[in-house]
Amino acid sequence: AMEEIAKRVKESRDKSFTEKNDKGQLVNRTEAMASFGSAAMDNEECWAYQSILRSLGLVYIEHQARLCHSATVTALAESFGRGAMTNHWNDLANSDCILIMGSNPAENHPISFKWVLKAQDKGAKVVSVDPRFTHSSSKADFYVQLRVGTDIAFLGGMINYILNNDKYFKQYVIDSTNGPTVVGERFGFSDGLFSGFNADKKSYDKKTWAFEMDANGVPVRDETLTHPRCVLQLLKKHYDRYTLDKVSETTGTPKEDLLRVYETFASTGAPDKAGTIMYAMGWTQKSVGVQNIRAMSIIQLLLGNIGVAGGGVNALRGESNVQGSTDQALLADIWPGYLPVPTSTLTTLADYNATTPKTNDPKSVNWWGNRPKYTASFLMSLYPGVTPDVAYSYVPRLDADKKRTDYMWMSIFDRMVEGKLDGLFAWGMNPACSGPNANKSRGAMEKLKWLVNVNLFDNETGSFWRGPGKDPTQIATEVFFLPCCTSIEKEGSIANSGRWMQWRYAGPDRYGETKPDGDIMVEMMLAIRKLYKEQDGVFPEPILGLGIDKWMEGHEFSPANTAKVMNGYFLRDVTIGGKLYKAGHQVPAFAMLQADGSPASG
Repeated sequence: AMEEIAKRVKESRDKSFTEKNDKGQLVNRTEAMASFGSAAMDNEECWAYQSILRSLGLVYIEHQARLCHSATVTALAESFGRGAMTNHWNDLANSDCILIMGSNPAENHPISFKWVLKAQDKGAKVVSVDPRFTHSSSKADFYVQLRVGTDIAFLGGMINYILNNDKYFKQYVIDSTNGPTVVGERFGFSDGLFSGFNADKKSYDKKTWAFEMDANGVPVRDETLTHPRCVLQLLKKHYDRYTLDKVSETTGTPKEDLLRVYETFASTGAPDKAGTIMYAMGWTQKSVGVQNIRAMSIIQLLLGNIGVAGGGVNALRGESNVQGSTDQALLADIWPGYLPVPTSTLTTLADYNATTPKTNDPKSVNWWGNRPKYTASFLMSLYPGVTPDVAYSYVPRLDADKKRTDYMWMSIFDRMVEGKLDGLFAWGMNPACSGPNANKSRGAMEKLKWLVNVNLFDNETGSFWRGPGKDPTQIATEVFFLPCCTSIEKEGSIANSGRWMQWRYAGPDRYGETKPDGDIMVEMMLAIRKLYKEQDGVFPEPILGLGIDKWMEGHEFSPANTAKVMNGYFLRDVTIGGKLYKAGHQVPAFAMLQADGSPASG
């Protein structure tokens, strides 16, 4: 099967490969193939898989996190710099108040709930806010009901309560948030819209939202928190509308119940207290998912509940490696390390590095100022045989004038419906069932020329052609089903919801002829490379130059060797801080990565 799959991939890639877009900008991509998956793979397999996809030039790269926690990544990264659960499961036991909203952990995350019960045994209050009375509600100290989809109003009322009753942790707000920072005079809010809105483009020009700068280019701060344009005062003005009467009218929650929740949770805004939130799909899988989570982030920052034991904004992941597969960038818009995927206007590595965040504030850590080091190291992990500049010239780019969502789930199926996709990899994912419109998804697959389905068992995606209402004689899609082994039959690492990385060793022998995902993808890529070595092909350099040999042990995929590449190793002898590191040695810490291409680190 691998030889046939390789032929389909090469044919689709070669005929569709685009070196430059219609504006003459370098993009080096194919738009005839897409990939879905997978949070069911280990970290090492996820990293290798995204490397393969990008070497082929794919830009339509998606996996489970887009459907479950893309709102989390956007909201938490904007709030705290990282789009993941802020604390760990066992830290729930240190909380004084646990708000369960948008989730039902007693049923869906039962192991996590033992820590909730431990906190409760120590005197913590557990509050359940949900349209339904759930298993979690039955274990809570009290339950409050609200109408479906009114979470923002509920949370906005809490923000208003905290601000108007001086329940916020003032010193924390001054020291650890942008609350004292003064916003420029051009910022405004009127008739439901912020300043800078472009009605034709339906988007905001955020330049009007910028902070006011002093003569040295440093944001102006007012640590008395009284300046009318400091963030805290603007926040207070914005949420004045969220009165108890209006929130009760909107949510359907009685005012006495609202006050009970607000008073209980706001009591954690003290140096010796901590409160946390547990949320999941009830918040994320909405058109306003980002706003739900951002509102809760504001609450936690006001109360000083971020960066403390028992605090946090805790996103509850579902599959064992949803967090890890996001970290390893099986998504269209990020590279590993949450580096942004380059766009068509960033022709050279120097252009890309010019977008690195800068600051004039001597108190700002601005850790993203190290982006050139991380970028060069990532590029060298893909292509250790060339320089970072050459490696950058190999990678596919997104169009700068398109929305990132044009490369994501819904848009991929739109392209499929229109017959603009030849092939699809469904790797450890079942897109026929996963999306919001199963009939559209299955109908779209009829337009594909080929589909590679890698899974434990045959599923609705692999057998869409014989589903309800389908006539197999009228469907030309060629389906390749590649059976993989289970997670307990192979070794590798995962990153759980709490961001703990755990190495799992293989348990029982693999069933039948099943193989680890890593072996399957390496075997497939070697077959593709063989064709590009033996035949003419379009832009073969990224395929032939990919450092796949570093991931292998003999003829098989090696999770351990791949983990070493991801960690980082030196490509040549280099002296850092007066100490010599020899070529081939592992990089001791990520802070030692360099922008000159001397280390490779995935």
